[in-house]
Parts: sequence; structure tokens; C-alpha cells
Amino acid sequence: MNVSTTAKPVKGLPARFFNDPDTFSRIRENVFFRTWQFACHESQLPNPGDFLSFSLFNQDILVLRDQTGDLRAMYNVCQHRGHKLVEGAGNKRLIVCPYHAWSYDLAGRLKAAPNSASVEGFDAAEICIPQIRLEVLLGFVFVNLDPDCPTMEDCYPGVKEGILALCPGISRQKFAYEHSINEGCNWLIAIENYNECYHCKVAHPDFAKGVIDPASYGVLPFGEGQVLHHSSMPTQSDEAWYDVSGSDYGSYFLWPATSIQIYPGGVLNTYYWRPLNIDDVRVHRGWFSEDGEVDMQLQKVIDLDRDTTFAEDLVLVQNVQRGVQSRGYRPGPLVVDPRGGIDNELSVATLHQWVREAVDERV
Repeated sequence: MNVSTTAKPVKGLPARFFNDPDTFSRIRENVFFRTWQFACHESQLPNPGDFLSFSLFNQDILVLRDQTGDLRAMYNVCQHRGHKLVEGAGNKRLIVCPYHAWSYDLAGRLKAAPNSASVEGFDAAEICIPQIRLEVLLGFVFVNLDPDCPTMEDCYPGVKEGILALCPGISRQKFAYEHSINEGCNWLIAIENYNECYHCKVAHPDFAKGVIDPASYGVLPFGEGQVLHHSSMPTQSDEAWYDVSGSDYGSYFLWPATSIQIYPGGVLNTYYWRPLNIDDVRVHRGWFSEDGEVDMQLQKVIDLDRDTTFAEDLVLVQNVQRGVQSRGYRPGPLVVDPRGGIDNELSVATLHQWVREAVDERV
């Protein structure tokens, strides 16, 4: 189904896509465990032994830079009796399980296990932490639990070139700051909200005046992959948050839960979402700079964004979460305009198509 050319109005998803545990389970398995998930920026792991850890549902993941300088991802689980190997972030020469002190090198190979010499046939060389696929896109590190998933280039063709056109100096950018919060809603509600600006003029007046130009704003499917492209000229208002000259606004949303975003003037930032359960998701908001520091201008942008758009969206998605639980909710037609423009939900209809395909619903 091409949602931009359907003869009848496209209705929103039924409430079961947000509330039904079985549907949520299928989304976990068919979407999040089979797609590219943002892990970190490579500048967060500059030295051999640097690591960070995170969870994707019940799967604990470890990303590190090994002794050769390569980035690796592996499951954060000891191969002895299943204890988590590390917490948080830091630097290690060896990965030592805090339960029984089995130790692994930075490639995940078992190096020592107390008293294992007394076990006939024990061969440390046969034991290694299972690896996870890892790719780097313009400095952004992604992992994928599916060993057979296509590459990021195959999944998101053209995105690299699009980002470089807006931010040609992206290779010099380093991680500077991140904040996050639990949104108190189903993950898809948060993703829908991010990927349409039909609500921006009503709900985000500061963003509409301080960053973008509403008359030129649009969110449309991009290329042949599962990508949504947000685009706009810089704000034409005299209430701009900062000097917005130098480049347009653009954002590339990579299905299912990551967006690499460039504010006007080349201000690089990210969103990514980690579902926690059926009715909660944690959103992470990241910011970058050439020296990895937050100067006065970037701090101003961070503060204005967090206190306006970010905070306003939190209220919106929590109200939608309550609404889709209502016995009176009947999803109505989406405003699908193939021409684009700000008053448009073609992007939401596209997201809904991708979700239906993932859970084997008719499309």
C-alpha cells in the first residue's frame, strides 16, 4: 500500500497497537531486535578499554573499544552462569565478572576462571562472549541483534549524503551533552509525535519562531529505505534562538527509534528512544560540538529546547497515552497530503504501515 496515493482516507492505528501485550511482544521481536539501534557516538569511547553499557528490553549490551582500537559490541553477560558483566561506563583492561571473577579480554575471549584447571577438559579458548553487529554512520555507533539484517547503507540509503550536505564538518563533531526522561507513553506514541509537525504551530510556538520556518517545513518519506526526512528553511522570525545562518534545518529519522538532526547553522543533535515497557519509553536528547564542550550559545539552545519543545511534547504524549486507553477512542482519518507541508500526517501513516508490516498485519 502506498499511503500517499490511497483512494480512501487512511485511519490511525487501532488502540491495540498501543495497549495489547501480544502486539507489543511482536514489535519487540520483529522491530527492535531486527533493526539498527543507536548506541553512542564514537567520541564517547576514544581510548582502548573505554566502554559503555545499555539495555534494549531484557537484552544487556556492551560497547567498547578494544586493544587494537576497533569498536566492538557484545552481550553483557558472563558465559559462566549469566551474571551481568559491567554496569554503566568506564575503562577496563579486562572484563571481570563480579559474581565469580571469570575474566575476559576486550575481544570477549575468556582469559581466566578461578580453579578451572581442576576441571578436566575445561578449554578457555572455546569460551567467548557472543558478539553483536556494529556499524558506524558518520561517527554514530549503531548495533543490531539480528546477524542477518541488511547493512545500514541498505536500510537507510542516501542518508549519509543528506546529512553531509547539511553538516559537512560532521567528522569533527564530538559528543558534548545528553539529557533523558521517561515519557510515560507507548514508544510509538512518542515516535509519531516526533515525526509530524501538524501540531507545531499550536503546541510549539517557540520552536516555530525560534528554529524553523513553518511555511517551508515538511516531513516526508525519504529514498527507498525506512527513513523520514524533516526539512525546513531557518526561521524568518526576529525571535530566532541564535544565529541560524549557514544551513537549513534537517532531520533524518531512522526506523524505528533514532533521529540525527541538524538545526539551522549546523547545530548537530540527536534523539533516540528506548522502550521500557508497553506504556513507557525513555527519550534521550544529545548535543554535539567540535570540541566536545557546551559553549554559551549551545547551552542557550539546549535550555530553550528542553524548556519549550521537549517539555511540551512530554505533556502531549502522556495525554495521548491516556486517550488511547479510553473506551471511547475511535481512530479517525489522518491528514495525508502527498504534497508535503507542515499540516500533514503522511509521515504518521508511513510509520503505521511499517508497524503493520512488522507484526504481519494486512497493509
